[in-house]
Amino acid sequence: MTTSEETTAEHTPGSEEFVAKLVEENMGWATSIAKSVARAWNMDWQLDGLDGGAYEGLLFCARRFDPARGVPFRGYARRRIHEACTEEARKSKSWQRGTGANTQVEQDARELSAKLFNVFPELRSGYLPSNDSSGGDPVRSSVRQLLTSASLMAAFEESGSENPEIAFEYKQLIGVLAELEPVHQEILYAVYYKGQSMRKLAEEWKIDDLSVIREHKEILRFLSARIEAPNSRAGLRKLKIRRGLRTVAQQLRKAQHEGSFSKFLSAAIILLILTALFSVTAPLNQHMAANSTETSRGILW
Repeated sequence: MTTSEETTAEHTPGSEEFVAKLVEENMGWATSIAKSVARAWNMDWQLDGLDGGAYEGLLFCARRFDPARGVPFRGYARRRIHEACTEEARKSKSWQRGTGANTQVEQDARELSAKLFNVFPELRSGYLPSNDSSGGDPVRSSVRQLLTSASLMAAFEESGSENPEIAFEYKQLIGVLAELEPVHQEILYAVYYKGQSMRKLAEEWKIDDLSVIREHKEILRFLSARIEAPNSRAGLRKLKIRRGLRTVAQQLRKAQHEGSFSKFLSAAIILLILTALFSVTAPLNQHMAANSTETSRGILW
């Protein structure tokens, strides 16, 4: 029996004694996570406050840990502690004072890289996103996934830009996303627009999180091919739904859910039509008002 199991047997989950015991037993382990994150970000784990992030993450998980779920405490808490340390690293002054950090481009790039760590947790351990497809260069495919993911993040970040070129590119992107199946649209909408984790989305849909993760990688692979060669066979083919998500896809179809980006596109089209109608009717109304004014003047005279 492990120390965590002994703690569970001796104390009531959620009690102060239970939380204090879990924190005491796993503080060294949480510190090792803070040190590994500090090495990856070229920081000092104490001076840059990563130890505080590890403690906060550990305390958060200890208070909410439920042994009845059958998941070991460290398996339950590892991701949360890692994310807490990464967040502290991102906010630290030494990271913000890095080379070129005074430029807006560098700051945006650092923000983007921090978000990529959340979408692809394996990057924290030094691994590229796995490639499930057969054939081709796996490293090249993984890099394409990262570039496509970063492009989506940047597009949604700049969606409110007044630059006409950026607005046009954003409209084109929404058009491509609106052609996807509703279930695929919802994955991208949750991860990149709402900032939701794939694990949380899988919990909402009550399916295995690996199904969402694998489908997400297939979507990125498809979008990469579509953007690079829109008229090629790979760019024109329709993305299929994997077995793990077919139940969710059927539920969305029964609910007549057209997809979040399809709604965006429909709303944009309606807005364009209304704008066009207003641009036509406004001068006409002005002309009619001018004529009525001249008529009333004639009557008065």
